[in-house]
Amino acid sequence: MSRLAHRFWAPFALWIEKRESRWTLRDLTDDQLCDIGLTRSEAKTEVSKSFFWD
Repeated sequence: MSRLAHRFWAPFALWIEKRESRWTLRDLTDDQLCDIGLTRSEAKTEVSKSFFWD
């Protein structure tokens, strides 16, 4: 992939990855969240973050 194509593709790919990760997090049960060390409130906070939030 050329540098120019990578420069434009990388931010989009990152956005897709964050969106999918947050959607997955949204669908976890309370027991699953507990297994990864998160509360439902923390998960909701993460899911509500915008793309620009790391």
